[in-house]
Amino acid sequence: MTSKDNDGSERKSSRVSTDDLYRRSTQFKLWSFTKDELETIRKSSNEKGKTYANAKFDKVYERIKAEQTDIFSKYGGAELSKNVLVDLITLQEERKYLNFYSKNIIQAANFFQMPTQVKASAMAFFKRFYLFNSVMQYHPKYVLYTCLFLAAKSENYFISINSFCEPLQKTEPKDVLDLEFIVLQSLKFTIMVHHPFRPLYGFFLDFQEVLLQPSPASSDITIDKIGQLYDQAKKWLNDHGLISDVSFFYTPPQIALAAMYDSNPRITEKYLRRKFLKDKEPLNTIKEEEPDGVDAQQKDSLPPKGTEVFDLLVKTIRKCVEDSKTSQESTLEESTKIGEKCFFANNPEKLINKKIKKLKKLEAQEQESPQEAKV
Repeated sequence: MTSKDNDGSERKSSRVSTDDLYRRSTQFKLWSFTKDELETIRKSSNEKGKTYANAKFDKVYERIKAEQTDIFSKYGGAELSKNVLVDLITLQEERKYLNFYSKNIIQAANFFQMPTQVKASAMAFFKRFYLFNSVMQYHPKYVLYTCLFLAAKSENYFISINSFCEPLQKTEPKDVLDLEFIVLQSLKFTIMVHHPFRPLYGFFLDFQEVLLQPSPASSDITIDKIGQLYDQAKKWLNDHGLISDVSFFYTPPQIALAAMYDSNPRITEKYLRRKFLKDKEPLNTIKEEEPDGVDAQQKDSLPPKGTEVFDLLVKTIRKCVEDSKTSQESTLEESTKIGEKCFFANNPEKLINKKIKKLKKLEAQEQESPQEAKV
């Protein structure tokens, strides 16, 4: 096969690497973005959601206004005006609300004791769906369940729709099945997801080969230590890798390596030095002033290509670690308030009727007050 160098010229490769295969996948072609591209897409989806919610509100508003002319003639220019009633979700609020629901995916998958692959696929489906849709169009509660049920099928983890819905409060099979095709359309029917968990296991095996053979890289690097690192990295992927946006910016092996690096930077950098720089000496410290961990004198004596790959890889995984911890967090109170706005954006009739009921109650109290005063 052939591939291209940075200058655009073609070079022959002796084999097809896993990275080459990934870059041919639909995941790389359809679901990889720059940060600016991702922000533009989300802004567009939020605006689309506002337009949809406004149109839905106007339709319901005009119908109820025609049905209840008395109350609207009295309060239509004030408490029942559209400007007062409509309070739509901002882009930042939407990001926080979706992050809140992303964590619920992990809880739901753990409740059903689903494998990691199912949980990771469900998270990917959910995040991809809301790239091009808004919570003001589709409430995330049922989209979450649909993504989880669809992920179970795509990963060959069988569970019937009745068994799936039975423990879920106020959820019928119809709520999930009616959304299934809509979710698939938004996913562009790409249901195969490349996760960082498989390359993480590959790194776990390679760490043992590189750091323990022919002799341990240092006295404190043992098979048990590498095993602990692997467990910590798996937890890191669940806590940061799945919920954050890194899957849109980095390849699965880069995310897996970032998980290893953030769990134990010393051992991971020692692995990378041995792998790419053929370094056999123990790494005592990681210098903060040298981001790539190699001083100038060492660089001069190393093969240019190995040094270049090492520098780029360390820089990339450090950036991945940083990006993994920048998700929009919210408190339970804040999420509850956003959730109320989301509910009424999807159900404008209930919003208007709630306000009308409140106004009628106030009117009744005002009429009773004078009578009580006379008594």
